[in-house]
Amino acid sequence: MKVLFVNPYIYDFSAYDLWLRPLGLYYLAANVRRHSDAEIYWLDALDRFQDGMEIRGRDDGRGKYPREFVEKPEIYQDVPRNYSRYGIPLELFQSKMAAFPEMDVILVTSLMTYWLQGLQFTLKLLKQRFPRAKIVLGGVLPSLAPTETQSLLPADHYVSGYGETAVLRFLEGLGARVSYTSVLADNIESPLPAVDLAGTQKYVPLLTSRGCPLHCSYCASRLLNPVFLERRPQDILSEIEQRRRVFNSRHFIIFDDALLLNKKKRFLPVFSRLARDKQTRSRFHTPNGLHASEIDRESALVLHAAGFATLRLSFESLAPDILRRSDGKVNRKQMENAVNCLERAGYRRGQLGAYLLFGYPGQTVEDMEKSLAFIKGLGLVPHLSVFSPVPGTADFFELQQRGVLATPLDLLETNKIYFLYQKSGFSLEAILQIKEIAAAISHTNLEAAEGDPL
Repeated sequence: MKVLFVNPYIYDFSAYDLWLRPLGLYYLAANVRRHSDAEIYWLDALDRFQDGMEIRGRDDGRGKYPREFVEKPEIYQDVPRNYSRYGIPLELFQSKMAAFPEMDVILVTSLMTYWLQGLQFTLKLLKQRFPRAKIVLGGVLPSLAPTETQSLLPADHYVSGYGETAVLRFLEGLGARVSYTSVLADNIESPLPAVDLAGTQKYVPLLTSRGCPLHCSYCASRLLNPVFLERRPQDILSEIEQRRRVFNSRHFIIFDDALLLNKKKRFLPVFSRLARDKQTRSRFHTPNGLHASEIDRESALVLHAAGFATLRLSFESLAPDILRRSDGKVNRKQMENAVNCLERAGYRRGQLGAYLLFGYPGQTVEDMEKSLAFIKGLGLVPHLSVFSPVPGTADFFELQQRGVLATPLDLLETNKIYFLYQKSGFSLEAILQIKEIAAAISHTNLEAAEGDPL
């Protein structure tokens, strides 16, 4: 049995490769490879490092996706931004499909709920090339919006939540020989994700825990991962050592939503050990943001000594309502303390980033100006995290009840850029003003740090 794993194209107003990797698909491919007799094939429309691509971007692996302007759907006509398909050139995607043998099963993942058109485009290409293959669709979309997914994205089978056991059963039903093991929800340790399928192993994802125990009203982490799972320190260290030894990996992208929570159980044992290892230095990056309330003198020293090069703190806002809806994640004093600890540990303030929610329902220009002024005073680089109404979250249901979002759900309404320009209450002038303030602060604080952020 031949099984093809596919990471689809993106259709959106913007997309940037901030170490975006299909980690769930890597885990799934590893599981199928270990526990079945299926032949594994791989096709990633977003892999900038695969054969046939001219690699551009930063030395640490970040970079722009190739893009092609496409027509905006009707709902987006009044959004003053270009709309594009992001991913490898279509000719390259088609040539790779043409080189494959006929497939029995195609497993397609999904991420953002509003990347609907990218999935539709990719599925159309796959069905044209492999008309007899069974299509299985999994990932975020079937998990958060199952009814809309089945209506808008025809497939032979849909997987909601963890897919390891469900996919093995599906393959077994088609004739594959399968050996069952614990589902990922019970066993996060094995097998390691199949990063060998990627175009490069220089920059590899690393997961030390799955999910988050907090209850932020805008976040779907607990919907996608109902149980907060933490890996054993020795298994994390073994994975890092294996990546270094087998692939010579030097950049590790932390995919955790809550890296520092329960830090004495997991973070400190792992990374204090790495901090003492002076012979094989690695760089660690935290694009998902860190809980600033968990950063004290000890953890800051470990972050610096272990080689954490990209630090972004989850700040969100000074607005009381947003702080409340963020489950009390951080306050002004905790943020100030975290930055002071990081500075004493060896970081320059302009090397540190902070995420601020932008376009949150009820948020005002004054709220944004106060939060940005606070970040400027701390000497940090602001990163505007544009609010997206994620299906299934408390904020999403509240917006539906108020009539801000359609009922039944229109997946394209969940696009963050659309929501910012059309639903957030911010005028075009205010949006541009906030972006200009943030850019000016970034320039000033980066200049003070004498260079790019780590």
